[in-house]
Amino acid sequence: MPGKARVSVSLVFLLLLMAISLLPFYVMISGSLKPSMSFFMVPMDFNPFTNISLNNYQTVLKKVDMFGAFGNSLFITGATVFITVAVSAMGGYVFAKKQFAGKRFWFVVLLVTMMLPRQLLMVPNFIIANSLNLTNKAIGVILTTVNAAYGIFLCKQYMSTLMDEMIEASVIDGCGEIRIFTHIIVPLSKPVFGALAIFTFINCWNDFIWQNIMLTSKANRTIPLALSYLIGLQDGVSTIGPQMAGATMSMIPILIFFLCFQRYFIRGISMGAVKG
Repeated sequence: MPGKARVSVSLVFLLLLMAISLLPFYVMISGSLKPSMSFFMVPMDFNPFTNISLNNYQTVLKKVDMFGAFGNSLFITGATVFITVAVSAMGGYVFAKKQFAGKRFWFVVLLVTMMLPRQLLMVPNFIIANSLNLTNKAIGVILTTVNAAYGIFLCKQYMSTLMDEMIEASVIDGCGEIRIFTHIIVPLSKPVFGALAIFTFINCWNDFIWQNIMLTSKANRTIPLALSYLIGLQDGVSTIGPQMAGATMSMIPILIFFLCFQRYFIRGISMGAVKG
């Protein structure tokens, strides 16, 4: 096949994949601007130029405290991202560049904890959080959501690729461990921190099951919990339209966060394949 024809076929294939990937977002955004009955028409009405209104968004703001939910989600997610990245950076540095007794054993233990499904840990985590009086509190959700094992593994894989000579030269120059970590390791590891921040932000922002277990009061509702109250029928009318509007609103912070760190995303996906 000639080179130009091969490029054309690849371009068409990529455009097709992009269209398939963007279709759910189009349906969500278009549906948020149309009456709920548009989903039950045959064929469904997703014309972006007809029956457009903001009634669904008004319904969401009227039925749900979206601003309070946004604040709760931003606080919980932001704190979880910060703690996860900070703990993972320090743990990854130790496993990547330090020698200590039982290093291989403890790294295997770390990998084993990653293999445990989160559902298996929900009951013991809840018992511990309840015994410490951390249920129905944001701090309880934050501390039980931090996934340091995966973050340490990701940071260790990346930091293992950094040259040891830089650390040795810093030691000769009189730098201590804290200065080596903050002035050499951290600046060079920004790509892995950005990728880890994206993964953690998305997982925590969209977490429904654990937040539903831990948070019971209306004032502590996060975005997933607030949107769950839109599911069902309202006065005999389907609430699919308001659900789509709420989902569109909840997507905005994820989109902004991803755009800020998108250059690290692809690199972060391939970090697991880096030889440590």
